Formats: sequence, C-alpha cells, structure tokens
Amino acid sequence: MPTDPDAKELRALSTIVGAPVVAAERSAWGFENRTDIVTLADGRRLVVQRITKPSLARQKLRLARTLPDRLAAAGLRIPRVLAADATADPPYAVREYLPGAPGSTLMGSDDGAILLAAEMGAILRRLALVPTEGARLHSGWADPARLARQARRWLDRCRALLGEAEYQALAATIAEVPARFAGRPAQFAHGDFCPVNALVEGGRVVALLDVEFARVADPLFDAAWWGWVVRAHHPARWIAAWPRFLERAGIPADADTLHRIGILQRLRCLELLDDTITVDPARTALWQRRLIETMGWD
Repeated sequence: MPTDPDAKELRALSTIVGAPVVAAERSAWGFENRTDIVTLADGRRLVVQRITKPSLARQKLRLARTLPDRLAAAGLRIPRVLAADATADPPYAVREYLPGAPGSTLMGSDDGAILLAAEMGAILRRLALVPTEGARLHSGWADPARLARQARRWLDRCRALLGEAEYQALAATIAEVPARFAGRPAQFAHGDFCPVNALVEGGRVVALLDVEFARVADPLFDAAWWGWVVRAHHPARWIAAWPRFLERAGIPADADTLHRIGILQRLRCLELLDDTITVDPARTALWQRRLIETMGWD
C-alpha cells in the first residue's frame, strides 16, 4: 500500500518537534536549507529548519544559539532556537515562529521598495553595533590582505569556468583589494542581508532571518550584498531603492565608495561560485552566470 508523502512528512516533522504536527508549509525564506513553518495540534506555530550540509551544522547551530542576545543588544530581533541536533540525519533546528512577511513582498512597487530600503538602511547602522568579541565569527573578509589571498585561491579553482578576459579582470580586481581596503575597520556583518531575510509588518522591519552567514567584514559588506540582490533580482526597483538605502545607511555615494562596493559584490559572487564547484553542477552554472553578469555592471 503506497505511503501518503504528506502524512510521512508530517510524521517526520512531529518527530523533530516532539509534538503532533498537523500542517506544514515551505517558508518563503531560508533557501539554503529546508525550512518549514509547522502548526502543532494545539495551534502553536514553529519553524523547522533541516540543514542540507551536515558538515556545517555545528557552526550554524552555534551561531543560531549565540547571536540572538548579541543582536538584541543592538535593538535587533532574530528567531531564537528552541531545540536543535547537529548529529541528526539531517541536522535540524526548531526555532520560534515570528509573524510577518518577507521584505521581498514589498518589492512589487517603487514605493514599497523605497520603504524597505529606508528600513533596512537604518538597520545597517544598528548591525554595526553588534558585539563580535568571543563570537568566533568567520573573519576571512575582515583583513584586506587575507581576503586577497583567499580570493586568489577561489579564482584559481574557478579558472576553467571563466574566459581569459574574465579571469584577468577578476585578477585585477583582487589585486586592488589590499590598497583599496587598507586601514578600514571591520565589524559584524549579517552575511546575507537582503529583502527576503527581513520580516516586515505594517511596512516596518520587525526581525531579521538567516544569520548563518554572519561574519566580521568591511562595513560595506552587507550594503554591497543588499545592493547586489536587489539589482540582480529586482533591477527596476534597484534604480529607485538603492539611493534611499545608501542615504539611510549613512553611506556616501561617491566614486571610491561605490567602487569598493562593486569589488565586494564581485568577490562575494566568486566565493559563492567556488562553494558550488564540487557540490551541484546546476548551482555552479547559476553562479557562473551571475558572476559574469555582475562583472558587466558599471
């Protein structure tokens, strides 16, 4: 007799949560892992995230446990972990459910995009206040010389995926890093700061999501990624929203600053391409295309 896949899934989720799950829906955020919003028999809602890369589970869960208090100190909210197991198959985390819609739902109009840009630009100022001491955050982007060294390794591993002109252009970009970023401070970075990772209610951002890529980096890192995501996925809205985002974040739109942002965008795409090489050919092709497109931006 065939097994009902929906019933099987609800049983699996019930086992993880430790209580009867009567309904589940795939979340509109959390694409890196399998993330579901579940409803329990008593009406409570929780978020269950099953981690797709077991080798990274311990680090992801450690950050999920330690960062809520650090962000709260800066007036920012992220979901708290209620239960987790890094050794399960697959590893998982059960988090509190926070009401709200992904910020990407505001990107359907210029007015909505500008509103979200203002909200997230202001939040960027608060992220700079998150304490990093003792958090054991990834710091490869915090030091220009170290960033340049690791970027050269990414480039060498990705050489077969790039044309000669693209390879040389990226090599030139990497060569700029030590001088362009010398003497700049390093601070907390969300790591995946973009519209889909903000929860909004009534036009206000009420919480941030997916902090598993948190790191110590240049102050422009999160701004660069927000700008990249909006320009890549909502190009018409980027034209209206980007100036407002920079204004609210207190980031000057001068040529040197925008050039640094462009460098960070290209190197982050290169890093993501490097991450896919031995994992998923489809994702490799996706990030290959995205990197080449990003290099063509002015």
